[in-house]
Amino acid sequence: MRTSTTAFQCLFGLLLILLGWGADAGAADYRITPTPAWVTPISPGSQAQVPVGQISSGAYFLLGDFQTRSGTEGRTEFRHFATQALNDQGVDTIANIELLFDPSYQSLQVHALAVIRNGQRIDKLRRATIRVLQREKELEYRIYDGRKSAHIFLDDIRTGDIVEYAYSVHGSNPVFGAREFGSQSLQWAVPIERLHVRLLLPIDRDPRLTVRNSSRQPLVRTTATHREYVWDESSLAPLALENDAPGWFDPYPALEWSEFADWNAVARWAVPLYRPPAQLGPSLRAKVLSIEIGARSQADRVLAALRLVQGDVRYLGVEIGSGSFVPSPPDRVYDRRFGDCKDKTLLLLSLLHHMGIDAQAALVNTVLTRGVSDMAPNPAAFNHVLVHVKVDGRSYWLDPTRAPQPGSLDAVHQPDFGLALLVSDTTRELLPMRRDPAAAIKRRIDARFDARDGFDQPARLTITTTSEGREAEEARNLLATTSPDALQKQYLNYYARYYPGVLVTQAMAVSDDTEHNRITVTEYYAIPDFWPLDEGGSRREATFYSPEMMDVLRLPSSTVRHSPVALASPLDVTLVTEALLPESWPITPETTRIEDAHFTLERHVAGGDRQLLLTDHFRSHADHVKTDAIPSYVANLERARNTLGYRLFHHLNPPSASLAERFNWMIALLAAMVTGALAWLAVRLYRYDPPPSDFTPIPALTGIRGWLLLPALSLLLLPFRLLLDFLPGIDAYSVFTWAHLTHPGGANYDPMWAPTLLFELVATLSLGTLALLTLVLFIKRRSSTPRFFIALVVGLVILQLIDQALVMALPLTGEAAETARNPAELIQAVLSLAIWGTYFLRSRRVKSTFTRTWRARPPEAEPSSPPPDIAQGQPAG
Repeated sequence: MRTSTTAFQCLFGLLLILLGWGADAGAADYRITPTPAWVTPISPGSQAQVPVGQISSGAYFLLGDFQTRSGTEGRTEFRHFATQALNDQGVDTIANIELLFDPSYQSLQVHALAVIRNGQRIDKLRRATIRVLQREKELEYRIYDGRKSAHIFLDDIRTGDIVEYAYSVHGSNPVFGAREFGSQSLQWAVPIERLHVRLLLPIDRDPRLTVRNSSRQPLVRTTATHREYVWDESSLAPLALENDAPGWFDPYPALEWSEFADWNAVARWAVPLYRPPAQLGPSLRAKVLSIEIGARSQADRVLAALRLVQGDVRYLGVEIGSGSFVPSPPDRVYDRRFGDCKDKTLLLLSLLHHMGIDAQAALVNTVLTRGVSDMAPNPAAFNHVLVHVKVDGRSYWLDPTRAPQPGSLDAVHQPDFGLALLVSDTTRELLPMRRDPAAAIKRRIDARFDARDGFDQPARLTITTTSEGREAEEARNLLATTSPDALQKQYLNYYARYYPGVLVTQAMAVSDDTEHNRITVTEYYAIPDFWPLDEGGSRREATFYSPEMMDVLRLPSSTVRHSPVALASPLDVTLVTEALLPESWPITPETTRIEDAHFTLERHVAGGDRQLLLTDHFRSHADHVKTDAIPSYVANLERARNTLGYRLFHHLNPPSASLAERFNWMIALLAAMVTGALAWLAVRLYRYDPPPSDFTPIPALTGIRGWLLLPALSLLLLPFRLLLDFLPGIDAYSVFTWAHLTHPGGANYDPMWAPTLLFELVATLSLGTLALLTLVLFIKRRSSTPRFFIALVVGLVILQLIDQALVMALPLTGEAAETARNPAELIQAVLSLAIWGTYFLRSRRVKSTFTRTWRARPPEAEPSSPPPDIAQGQPAG
């Protein structure tokens, strides 16, 4: 049973190596023998069609031949490979061969080793350098398993060469007795020209045999002693998985066989291994008595026993032979003060058993997690073991290999590996592990930027990270295994990616609330150039990044893929960013919510007089994303990532700036385009030619006299009045002021400034053009004049109404607010519309004066006189 913990080199394993356990064992560890007679000879596939586009290692497998035979003489696994080097990298790949075996119960026989060059076979078996070395690749995880590897080093290997070799490993772990089980992949992550799999099982035994992820069934043949299963495939394409696929996702076709009929058979096999001894030694008896005296409740006794095993017994696995599955006696484990997951589990079970507390071992797979249910029942389906205990009717999953876990029993982190097999005679199925709320990854980060000293002064940054549950325990372990200086350097480099030049101002502080399993780390920094000038030197910019949340919202390694995307779940992260600013800043409150089937991100933006407050809250809803949902998931991730961060601008408007520097060409171009469009429209409207009124003109009232002099004077002055009203605010359209008001993040930014200023510009140009057009028509006494005059007065009223609404939405204060919001002009415009609208609709002078049309209308024809004869009443003809 193996599990991974914090990686570092194991002192015990190093001592074993130094004592010579890892030295060359020579030919005593292997034998050169002919190929066994039971093996079916298989030739490599043809290399005529090499799928170059699918090869990444520079080597192409021409043959993978796997033949396994079990019976009364034991189990033998025959392996036969042929690989061709396609380039220099491929030469390095095929020139070094590694054959693995466990000498405690297996023997190695090498049958063939040859190089095929230009069709000629060169035998290398007798001349090759073979060294048997202690493997121990898991020393960094504090696991010593005693396995060895025979390393074959070939000389004179060239591009295009084919290396072919065959060997057998005989023997099986005695811990399983005579029961047989195993598996063999039927497709690889790399292309292979020919894959041959042959399984020989005794005819008098009936193992459970399944083929996963494939409809292709084996060819079956029965001999006098064995039942034979054969797969023989050619030109198999690779099936590569992305690195961020879930551990339980295994799409590879595979053959599995097992003489364990079901999971109950596996549980019953493990029962004697994890049965507590009837008696404990003096040391453990004393510990049990001490716990019973010091802890009154059952929960406290469970905690005391757990911390004893976690704290007094360091993790180290000596898993040689059957030791990879059989735990050591509890007294021996406690006396030597080390053990692996099996040893520590049995020790904890023994302590609890002798205190009268019901507990069981629980087998799990930390990589496959719930995917273990897809496997054929067998002991090797698991790689870790926990303790399951019930206290006051509640179930707890306890891992004795973790560092000592503080807090109450409800506060300690309980692992969730999806499914577990309780070691009990009554177990029938795999048991879902309850997802406890304490198992959620909970983290809160408070980032406080203090920039009140000014735009040209450093900003003080304080980062406070509060972790709970599993996150708290991992943070506690990190602090215990990493020096404060090294850890501070890691944190500094992390923030330096976002704020170049950031400095540590004081050592980080740690507050550990062990009772609630909560730990808080506070970091202190200074950012020298927090408000840098932009390239043009016209403004300063401050950016508030969200690095911790960006890490949570990390994009998948690829979006076009064959596997789901694994997600950390359950995950609950809150990032609160507070900025204290050098001056008052209008912050527009807003809330953004990104909803996805797999996560929710909420962002709240708020602010005070000199404060910006950003609150980001992320919650996960699933532990993976299915392939068909990846496009929408990535799209929502992008939306969420684009939501993060915030930027403030402080615009500089130098007094010495010239007119050319202040001139806003974008607004000028817009004004020119609007003016051109209005001029074109005015020409079209000038030709508007409604008929004069039916009213018969009165000569005495015809002409621009009397009351008509007042609207004539108003039309003459209106363009100048509009211009005089517009000019005082024209500086708002300069490059600097426009950016200051309309760019998000500016000190005086408001989203209503841009529409208000643009409306003022377009409305002024439109009404000015309409006034000039109406003045021309007025002078020409055109019949359309009354209509245009009324339209002009209506336009003035609408301008005032919209202008008032826009101004009310702006953050104006003081005299500017009073002036802008004065309704006097609106009242005046409404009165003018009422008075002059009525006058132009009913006045006889208006009807008598505005009678001319753009095109002369033909006079109406008078009726002609009747013929004389008709007029005299005589008959015609």
